[in-house]
Amino acid sequence: MPATSFEPAQPPRRATPLPIWRMFTGEYATNMLLGWDDPAFDDLYRYRRIVTLPYHVVADPDAIGRIFLDNVDNYPKPPLVLRMLSPVLRESLFTAHGADWKDQRRLMAPIFTPHAVAQFAPIFAQVARKAADRWANADRIDVSDEATRATFEVISRALFSGDAALGSDEAGEHILAVLTALGEYRLGVIFGMPWLDQSKVARRGRVSQRHLRRELKDFIRRRQGDPAPPQDFMGRLIEAFSAQHPPDRAAALILDNALLFFVAGHETTSNAVTWSLYCLGGEPNVQERAAHEAQAALAAGVSPAETVARLPYLRQVLEEAMRLYPSVPRIDRVALADDELCGHRIRKGDMVSVWPWQVHRHRQLWANPDRFDPENFSADAKARRHRFQYLPFGAGPRVCIGATFALNEGLLILAEWLARYRFRLDPEHVVAPPASVTLRPKGGLPMLIEPRERVGRRAA
Repeated sequence: MPATSFEPAQPPRRATPLPIWRMFTGEYATNMLLGWDDPAFDDLYRYRRIVTLPYHVVADPDAIGRIFLDNVDNYPKPPLVLRMLSPVLRESLFTAHGADWKDQRRLMAPIFTPHAVAQFAPIFAQVARKAADRWANADRIDVSDEATRATFEVISRALFSGDAALGSDEAGEHILAVLTALGEYRLGVIFGMPWLDQSKVARRGRVSQRHLRRELKDFIRRRQGDPAPPQDFMGRLIEAFSAQHPPDRAAALILDNALLFFVAGHETTSNAVTWSLYCLGGEPNVQERAAHEAQAALAAGVSPAETVARLPYLRQVLEEAMRLYPSVPRIDRVALADDELCGHRIRKGDMVSVWPWQVHRHRQLWANPDRFDPENFSADAKARRHRFQYLPFGAGPRVCIGATFALNEGLLILAEWLARYRFRLDPEHVVAPPASVTLRPKGGLPMLIEPRERVGRRAA
């Protein structure tokens, strides 16, 4: 296929670095991508100072490998980040460290094996088909809203077997409020004075996280009293932690991790699906190839889990969309001891930051890095690429435990939708990607749709 030419939307780049004080004002406080300057996409290393904190931005894949793998014990999550996340995620897998993290990871690993994830694949396909059925008489949809709605239903069914309170629109609104608050730069966190953080976004986030904790605590209490609980995600989580910890400790860890997967478990996949459809709308030839592959895979009469293996080109599309729009644009670490990265000294206590947003669009690492091109993920291209050049789920031992779940979910949703509809860009809508903790498009992402000619399909 000829080289693609579509350059998806991104925030404008500055000519010079953003002054540090601007990070805490206006839209810069909630959109971390607005401060990027164009020369940064040529730099493999950059040093700045945030207030009194030395801050190293690293884009060199060898140095990234040292941070996340070779010298991983020297680079834990910073106290600053933990102060921001702990009020919400507390002792969950995401914020745990050391022996506690290893214990939680070990207990949860069986829940996320390929075999375990395959058991949820029918839910992915059913939810996607239900959404596509709803569009039968539509010619325009907001794919961001639809993807969020679909992935929220998936996570509600997979985690809680469709519990009414946790699967409601109200719960979805609370999750968005928590995520928005987590992505806000806050002076109170930096200076250890939380009373400073009284923005509307911060206050709304605190209210929402308290609401979600109450609902989850009630759900866990009901589930623990159920003599024959369903074997959904929560059932397996409760079983795993209850077998290894005293009741009070198990209950706390179950609640913290339930909130982690509930809040983060659908938003990242939703954005990956949204940006994939947007990119396909900008490259109709690529979309047709992916759609034909999806139709053939769905017509083969195999299980949803087996369908995933028949979507190699669609996987390239999804991975390329996650390159351009990584669900987590920034990963921070702190040095526990002196080290060296990119030929520069790193002192104990320094902040070290890897931005997938920058690494994935770096001009020294990718040809035409701002273009949408699924050939970046062909088998040959993957074989040539540095293993720490692509980080949509992080890297090293702390790589996202739900990566297989997210990829399979995204592929099956895209396959079902592309097999039935053609997606076109809406010329009346200007696409604007913001960035808080995730990359949901600002103002949604309306697209024009039209039905495709249907081909034979497998049974539900």
